[in-house]
Amino acid sequence: MTAMEDEDHKTPDTPLKRRRRSRANSIREALPSGPLSSIARRAGAQVLSFIFILQWLPKYTKDDVVCDVIAGITLGLTMLPQSIAYALLAGLSPQYGLYSSFIGTLIYIVLGTVKEVSIGPTSLMALLTFEYTRDLPTDFVILLTFLTGCVELLFGILHLGFLVDFISEPVVSGFTAATSIVIAEAQMKGLLGIKYKSIGFVDNVWKLLTQIKDTRPGDAILGISSMIFLLSFRKLKDIPVSSCKFLCGKGKNPSQTESKIRVIKKILWFLTIGRNALIVLIGGSLAFVFERNWGVAPFALSGQIDPGFPPVQPPPFSTTYGNVTYNFGSMASELGTGILIVPVVSVLANIAIAKAYSTGGKMYATQEMLTLGLCNIAGSFFSSMPTCGAFTRSAVSSASGVRTPLAGLYTGILIMLALGFLTPYFYYIPRATLSAVLICAVMFMADFGIYRKLWRVSKRDFFAAITTFVVCLLLGIEIGLLLGVAINCSYLLYLWARPGLNMEHKKVPCGREYLMITPDTGSYFPAIEYIRSEVSRIGVSEGRGVQPLVINCEHFKGMDYSAAMGFTAVLKEFRSRQQLLVLMNLKDGALSLLQKCGAVDVIHCSCEEELDIVLIGETLECEDILLLKGAKNPHNSEVQSSLLERHMVLELGGGPDHKSMQ
Repeated sequence: MTAMEDEDHKTPDTPLKRRRRSRANSIREALPSGPLSSIARRAGAQVLSFIFILQWLPKYTKDDVVCDVIAGITLGLTMLPQSIAYALLAGLSPQYGLYSSFIGTLIYIVLGTVKEVSIGPTSLMALLTFEYTRDLPTDFVILLTFLTGCVELLFGILHLGFLVDFISEPVVSGFTAATSIVIAEAQMKGLLGIKYKSIGFVDNVWKLLTQIKDTRPGDAILGISSMIFLLSFRKLKDIPVSSCKFLCGKGKNPSQTESKIRVIKKILWFLTIGRNALIVLIGGSLAFVFERNWGVAPFALSGQIDPGFPPVQPPPFSTTYGNVTYNFGSMASELGTGILIVPVVSVLANIAIAKAYSTGGKMYATQEMLTLGLCNIAGSFFSSMPTCGAFTRSAVSSASGVRTPLAGLYTGILIMLALGFLTPYFYYIPRATLSAVLICAVMFMADFGIYRKLWRVSKRDFFAAITTFVVCLLLGIEIGLLLGVAINCSYLLYLWARPGLNMEHKKVPCGREYLMITPDTGSYFPAIEYIRSEVSRIGVSEGRGVQPLVINCEHFKGMDYSAAMGFTAVLKEFRSRQQLLVLMNLKDGALSLLQKCGAVDVIHCSCEEELDIVLIGETLECEDILLLKGAKNPHNSEVQSSLLERHMVLELGGGPDHKSMQ
């Protein structure tokens, strides 16, 4: 059975599944029979399932074209100014932001699973890129993109998406909030026209405070005005147009009024969505007027951008910088933990977006990782910085009415047209305006309201979130993220090593009392010493060394060698003081392992009905058990008879028979 057929067998049949089977059957019929044909069929089925465009392209309509064109152009107008700003945040020339904006978008059309996702540079990727390539040439950035793609591709091939699940929502919240503050604070110098170099958030704050006296009035006025413009235009779409009196006055034709309201709403919505491009256009026009009439603008400009497309070439595996030649090993060593941190954060961001926008709540994590890996690997051939999806772009696509991933085609075309024809005009974009765009983009990225909720609901989650937040600011965002994951994993290990033990006093029908202990997690080596000591303590203190004790193993997923040896020691201890210990609901594999470890006389049962019979039999002499063989059990007489026979064998010293014990 192929992987695709196995998946179809496990999940409910859907039209999507039927279409995939139909395409796979077509390939099978076209392939010749023979020993290699089965391998070719499986490979063909896997390729078809990987090329996601085949699942929606046959249903593509004219209405979809119109909606995707509108969404793609709208998204392109958002990406153009943001990409330039992200490149500056990463310490790169502005054109590298544009280089990073089209190739991933085009690849995602073919392989992507979520129509709202657009692969490109993001503020988070730019910040991480700057952290790991500070004061290094561009070759290191491009190599980081290639290695990021390789790691992401490996994650997808090995189905390691579950690793992202170890990063909890509180840790993500703390990480996101911290990166938002770091990015906004890093852009303050561009907003105010100050120039300085800094390392880390604390150093950045200190230098900003000490050099704020050097603020350039032109940059500050333009930057603050740009922020006011962006924040105001963000609310244009929320204006209650329908309540305006000049539209709904007396004598107005209702149909004409409704038509005007729809047009005005559309205009306000477009101004809201395109506010970034609009403010960049206004700022660039001001700079052009100043340069043309007075020779110089009163604020800093982006500078010269290399025109045209980037050269298509493999990523650099060696480079020379500062009269030192770096080979691949030394370049990778310079990048350090960024080779792992950047792809992990990239995958985390992309999967979070896919979860939020996936159709029907179904998310293809493996497909997203494979696609993201290929986007970054291909991007490294076009001088791209590391890329992934962004919530802001996804929100714009969703609001624009995107229908399919093909909207990325029109976004990519717009970016390429800008690279080919508009790069001379990007020179006039003010840096203060780009800083304002970036600050406003990250201002709403963090949800600080979650901290009040966490404080009320879970102190542990609040501690994880606030620790991640503080450490990201003080020691670095990568250290903060790793520490947050460590806190999560430490708590999970604690739960694994210290399972909850629920103890109950119970009675069998004849009135005899016994103790039942139910561990709430599995039995593996970190927990066995704790379970062993607690069972021994309860057997002596609560059971007074004589009362039968039952361990309910219904939550045990399995048992390793250390746990089996621990249970064997407990069984020997209870047997030495002639106190009955019964294991209930123990799986066959765990029972077999116990017997191989020396616990050949372990007493076990599969339900409480069997347990009652075992405990009743323990209160009688062997000859009394023979009399009970004909006794009636209102629940299950066959179970009673078989268990009494088994117990008789044990009492007579005949040893356990494995088949009868089942």
